[in-house]
Amino acid sequence: MALQNNKKEDKPTKWERVYEDEESISIWKYDRTITTNGPVSVEYRWKRGFNIWTSPNKKKTIKDLISEEKKSKKKGN
Repeated sequence: MALQNNKKEDKPTKWERVYEDEESISIWKYDRTITTNGPVSVEYRWKRGFNIWTSPNKKKTIKDLISEEKKSKKKGN
């Protein structure tokens, strides 16, 4: 019969994960003593020179879509 190790593995109770892309850096902080369901806090840091209002990935508003539609109709006539 083999003996089993009764040692518990030490799992970290606090850690953070850093995600980085072209526009921002996000830091997700976890703490098992507070919650086991998800991050305790998430922090976003925008990179230098990035403007959220002029980003090419900015979602268009209805006003923007209407003005583009009017422009395309004028070009078509």
